Amino acid sequence: MVMHEDLTKLASASVTVNSRKITVVIGLAIIFLVILDLLVTRQVLPYTTDVETTLFIATVVVGYGFGSWILLGYTRRVSEEIRAKSRFINVLHWTVTLTQFTLFGILLIILFSGTKTGFLASSVFAISSALATFIMGVIAFKFFTWYKLSYSKNFTILFYGFAALTLALSIAEDASTKLLMVQVVYEDTPEGVPTGSSFLYEASEKYSGEIIRKEVNGDTTTLLILPDSNKEYYNLLNSTVLPIAFVFRWIASTMLLRNSYQKIGKLSLFFWIILSLPLILYLVGKMPGFFSGESLSGVDEPYRYFFRILFRTGTIAGNILFGLAFFMVARKMSSSKLRDYLILTGIGDTIVGIALSTSALEPTYGVAGHSLVLLSSYLFSIGFYLSAISLSQDSSLRKSIRKSMVDVIDNIGTAQMEQQLRARILKIVQKEKQTLEKETGGVSQEVSETELREYMDLVAEERKHSTVFGGK
Repeated sequence: MVMHEDLTKLASASVTVNSRKITVVIGLAIIFLVILDLLVTRQVLPYTTDVETTLFIATVVVGYGFGSWILLGYTRRVSEEIRAKSRFINVLHWTVTLTQFTLFGILLIILFSGTKTGFLASSVFAISSALATFIMGVIAFKFFTWYKLSYSKNFTILFYGFAALTLALSIAEDASTKLLMVQVVYEDTPEGVPTGSSFLYEASEKYSGEIIRKEVNGDTTTLLILPDSNKEYYNLLNSTVLPIAFVFRWIASTMLLRNSYQKIGKLSLFFWIILSLPLILYLVGKMPGFFSGESLSGVDEPYRYFFRILFRTGTIAGNILFGLAFFMVARKMSSSKLRDYLILTGIGDTIVGIALSTSALEPTYGVAGHSLVLLSSYLFSIGFYLSAISLSQDSSLRKSIRKSMVDVIDNIGTAQMEQQLRARILKIVQKEKQTLEKETGGVSQEVSETELREYMDLVAEERKHSTVFGGK
């Protein structure tokens, strides 16, 4: 009987490892596709109609088809126990799943219809951006809550809070500027003009603005126009919000890696050069865009491509670094559950910044690649949240984390436990208050925030000397 149970556990562990490997491979495949989408929409790689069609099919089939099926299925399995206890997490999971496959259906319609899909593409862009903004906003709130409740005040948690908040603002800003400030103009296509599409970024006196993109399709030519009246605000928002988010993510990821490895030994200069290189490339490549926007109109033509290369290289390398930080931390985890959660976080953190940088003004593969911000935001957020919930409920896990010296993971778990404890104390206080009111005929005394905090401090002090709460 014991041997049968051991074999069952061994088989289950083998299935988990295989599922994890498949999840990582699928995550890498989606990352590769989104990088291609980014480089093509941003005119770093050359493109033709065949390239656009191939990219669109691959992104839809892999990113939204079996890729989402595998990633969301894996998330469903590893979160099953916690979702059974948390209605919010369960509702969020199924909302994201339903939305993701709804977007998959819409993109299939765009793929097979071929024309007159501007409204559908905008709908995919808007829906994914709105839900991704909400999810990143929720996890930002959780980060700030964890930091506030954490007794050690780990600044890595604080900077991840700022990173998540500014990412939420970046997703919302990108969608609002593209959908509200850019105008769509349709013209009749002159005879003999070949079909095709291209990003122009050319000034137009006829339309009193800048022609961002031109698409010739049969009898109709579609122009995306940025009016001169919107140009200043458009360039300002696009040149500030996302770079701020990138800097906060770089700081948080660097602190996480430093936190994980500084106790092993002194970090070398080479280590810091590798960490700093993506940020340097990003900021140097972005510098002209602070003054001239995405068109780089203030830069001489021979240098535009050079700055574009630097900026996009920094973008891709930086986001790979951000995700890699979680994979490296996951390797140090003895808990299989925490490795699962951190792998999901790493995949999401890598994809979200690259997808967000892909231009959704391209209505096929661009929209498909960009709208993966929804899936990636969810993976990033749910991975972190599941880690916190799991640690808050399992004292043996907290002990193993302390031994592995990954303080930030321990801090969020402890802070989540404090929040749960606070909720229980408030519930007890409320119950006692109602009892006292019955006994005294309606006379009772409110418990102040200071008194509640003092009681929490007392519990925390007791926890340090108690094995029940995972103390040392």
